[in-house]
Amino acid sequence: GGGAWLGIRSPLGDSLLADLHTGRGQRQDFTLADGSRLSLNANSAADLRFDDKQRLVILRHGELVIQVAADPQRPLRVRTAQGEIRALGTRFLVAQEHDATRVVVLQHSVEARLLDGTTLDLQEGQSALLYAGTIAPVAGDQRHRADWLSGRLNVLDDPLEHVVDALRPYSRGFVRVAPEVRGLRVQGVFPLNDPDRVFTALAETL
Repeated sequence: GGGAWLGIRSPLGDSLLADLHTGRGQRQDFTLADGSRLSLNANSAADLRFDDKQRLVILRHGELVIQVAADPQRPLRVRTAQGEIRALGTRFLVAQEHDATRVVVLQHSVEARLLDGTTLDLQEGQSALLYAGTIAPVAGDQRHRADWLSGRLNVLDDPLEHVVDALRPYSRGFVRVAPEVRGLRVQGVFPLNDPDRVFTALAETL
């Protein structure tokens, strides 16, 4: 009984209980009941709450990109641990990170809302991080973060720790980043389907 309880609470158990999920190294596209198109990055899980009054996607963990089908009566919302992203007839990325939700608007605009009611409108190309008590805009065009749809990790100027985190859903090994190198800045385009090659390239480059 204890083992089963721990298994359900693990990331694998969480994924198996979700309506939509992907495994390690797997990306998948889904067509939702309303015609919206949802893509899940590797090792991600989401639940769907669709009825005649609402369209709600709950991102349990991982990352998604959604192309929203227009429905003026039921604006589509994506809920995460920090809040919700509300959109109508648009395309955007949502990632559940360790202590924040990352939102990147790929087309048109969205409204980001925290659990305490704080809101921020984001336009095409804009991005923000949703924390427990604040919404922090991210400088620069962040649309390259959706390149995982094509199997690429496009890094413009991110710390090594974040790059390794992006590769973890594709790697079956255990990777530890030493504290003294976590902040090293990385640039480049890397193949997600060959994480060992990327780790080797990062080690040689840095």
